[in-house]
This record gives sequence, C-alpha cells and structure tokens, in this order.
Amino acid sequence: MDLFYGMSAAKKNGRTARALRAAPPENGPPPFVREKVMKFYNVTRLRRLLKFAPTAGIGIGAGAAAAILFALAGRGTPFAAVLANLSPLPIMIAMLGFGLAASAAAVVSAALTIGVLFYAQQKYGNLDAAAFAGLTFSFFIGLPALWLSLLSILSRAKGSEKWVVTTKVGSFFTREYCPLERVISYGTSISATIGVAIAVSTGMLYGGFEHAIDKLSGELVPFLEPMLGRVKLPAGIDVPYLARTLVLAAAPAAAAGSLMMMMLNLWFAGRVVKLSGQLPRPWPDVANELRLPLNYLLVFGVAAIAGPLVGGIAGLIVIIIAATVGTALAFVGLAAAHSLSRGLSFRLPLLVLLYLLLIITWPVSVLACLLTGVLETAFSFRDRKARTAPGKLPPQRKD
Repeated sequence: MDLFYGMSAAKKNGRTARALRAAPPENGPPPFVREKVMKFYNVTRLRRLLKFAPTAGIGIGAGAAAAILFALAGRGTPFAAVLANLSPLPIMIAMLGFGLAASAAAVVSAALTIGVLFYAQQKYGNLDAAAFAGLTFSFFIGLPALWLSLLSILSRAKGSEKWVVTTKVGSFFTREYCPLERVISYGTSISATIGVAIAVSTGMLYGGFEHAIDKLSGELVPFLEPMLGRVKLPAGIDVPYLARTLVLAAAPAAAAGSLMMMMLNLWFAGRVVKLSGQLPRPWPDVANELRLPLNYLLVFGVAAIAGPLVGGIAGLIVIIIAATVGTALAFVGLAAAHSLSRGLSFRLPLLVLLYLLLIITWPVSVLACLLTGVLETAFSFRDRKARTAPGKLPPQRKD
C-alpha cells in the first residue's frame, strides 16, 4: 500500500519523490520503496520531456531554414535580399502551427546555425564574431518574430484576465483573442528600438555620432560619384551631401523596414498555417481590426515636427520613432482602404490599382497611405461606417 501510494503521488506532481529524496533514512520509508518511487518519478519526467521531442525537432528544422534565408543576404543580389527578408517566416510558422516550444527551439537553432555558418565563412578565424552574429539575429529578428507571433495566438476565456496560448482544442470554445492593435503596437515599439540600437551602437563603434556620420559618408562618396557623375544635381546639393543624407536615413529606414518585414511575414505565416489547418484561432478581420491607439498619433505628430529641429543623436532617435510610427500608420491606412471599399462594385479593380501604385510610385503612394492612416486613427471612419450597417458593432478601440 505504501508503495502504491508513493508511486501515485509521484505520477501526479513529483512532490512525493522530492520528499523521499530529502527525508532522512531513519524517518522515511524502506530503501526499496524509496528506490521504486525515485525510478518511477525519473521515468515519468523523461516521458514528459520526450513529448516535446517532435515539436523541438520541427523547431530546429525551422531555425535552420531561417538561418539559411538570413545568410543569403551576403549574396548581395536583389533576389537574395528578398529571400533574406523572409527569415522570420519559419520561426513564425513554428509558433503559429506548433506552439511556443517549437518557436523557441527555432530561435536557438537559427542563432547557432548562423554562428556556425559565419564561423565557417571566416575560415574558422574568429569565434567571438560568429557568436555575435548569432546573437544579432536573435535580438533583431528571432525574438521579435517569436514575440509577435506569440501575441497573435494568445487568448483568454470571457471574463478572465489571464492570457494563454490558444490550442486547437481551446479554439472550439468562445474566447477573446489578443487584438491586432496590440500586435502592431508591440511591433512598432520593437522596430523603433532596433533602429535606435543601430544608431547608438554605430556612434559608439566610431567614437561619436558626428565622427561616425563623417566617416561613413566619406566611405560612401566613392561609390556614389560614378553613378551620379553625369546627373545634374539641384543647386546646393552635391555628392557628399547626398552621402551624408543616406547615412542619416539608414537607421530610420532600417526601423521602418523591420516593421514592414515583421508584419508582412506574420500575415504570410498566418496564411500558410491556416492553409495547413493548424492555425489555433479564427482568422481575424484584418481590415477592420488593424488599428493604432490615439496616443501613437500624438507621438507621431510630435516626433515628425521635432525630429528635423533637434540635432545630433537625439534628433536621429526622434526621426527613427517618427519613421516607425509612420510606417504603422501606413499599414492602418491600407487596412482602412480595404475596409471602406467593401460593398463597392469596383472594389477588386480599385485594390489592384492601389497595390500597383504602391509598387510603381511607392514614395507618393506610401505617403497617401500614411495620410489615410492618420485620418482613420483620428476620426475612425471604419467605426462610423460600421455604425450605419444594421446589426454590426464596430471594434472597440483600446486607448
């Protein structure tokens, strides 16, 4: 009876095994009982770990795929650059389709694989640089991809305050899912942080912000002069000025590009997992639910006005924030265009034309999407349209 009781308790939560391990021999059960319980406890714990083996294997494979895609950036071709921007995709697919354990294994696997590839590419010369390459991928791509895809599948029961990872079984019950507003808000903050980290680390690497700008722009001038040698530049603009402008725009462009990369990969990963039947939540109404809190609009306005007026590294940080929030507002504007065009007989040709304009005249069209996002965030045209539709309630804004 003592043996049966000890084995049952160990199977339940392991507390009996730990108590037996800590109990003095003179006060505890006989040695053979202690041995049986400890053996059963170790086998049970091993079985629990082995349950994660298939999931971990999928994550390791996804991480290797992400590392290979990321390594293609070194090729320097446009096609390789496009593939490199898909490096968060396997990590997000692992999270959406197989859970947190698979995605965490993918991040670790990708970091180790990138370190090994970098170490081999350098002909086994610098182990510290290889480790730094793996960590750079983890903090700039791997962990943001894990976090944003994790937010996308969080849910909670009605009336509960605890968010949990949604499972296929849990998706059959009525649940409240993490709003897309929170996903894009976190994505904006993470991407802005990445841009600021690039700017600050570059300044530290070159011994100061102004010295870094002068040094990098000086290295860029020899590459620009052959391309712009026969181009007539406007008055007051020369090649060194353009080189300095491009260097200053690098960090804001990296932050905005990071947000675009993460959000597009998250959408694509969701589509892939939904097509496979593994998505643990219903597909959200992106056109109506993608929005930003009003305070982000205030941050964008202040940053866009103050950025050009503030000099030095502080001014660059403000511009990075403005560029990242502006990109998020452009996504909101694009979602609003999808939502507000519903019900129009020419909606499909209109959206096709919109995306063609985004590709052909991307600076002007992105500014148009940004303006639409600003107006939508300020005046909530989608909510106004939803109020006029019978039997439909607009999504609630969470400021």
